[in-house]
Amino acid sequence: MKPTCEIVVKYFLPAFRAMVAKELCEKYGMKQEEAARRLGITQAAISYYLSGIRGGTTRRRLALLKEDPKVKEMVREIASSIAGGKASTLDAIGLICKTCTLLKLSGDVCAFHTDVVPSLSKGCSLCKSLFSK
Repeated sequence: MKPTCEIVVKYFLPAFRAMVAKELCEKYGMKQEEAARRLGITQAAISYYLSGIRGGTTRRRLALLKEDPKVKEMVREIASSIAGGKASTLDAIGLICKTCTLLKLSGDVCAFHTDVVPSLSKGCSLCKSLFSK
């Protein structure tokens, strides 16, 4: 049994975090150490994200996320808030949760959930039914 939240944490969150890290370092000129501190991760993780050597699954998810205009907007909003010192930890977490909900509503998580959990071979629409209410 793998709930959708587990799928998000394992596959989508690293890719999303990579997008935010890249935005902080490239657009805002933040050093890897500072970006890591503000994101609550290690400098090594930032380095992996920026070099693209962190797992193939993260790269595939990153490609999917980069195509979603709502996700790109959330990345820009989070990075801008973090870089400008406007986002508290709670604010940043809230924005990440909002992005997760958008991914669930878009069906991106359901499609991947079906791939990861073979018993859902007839499809998965749990997120859409739970989060569209």
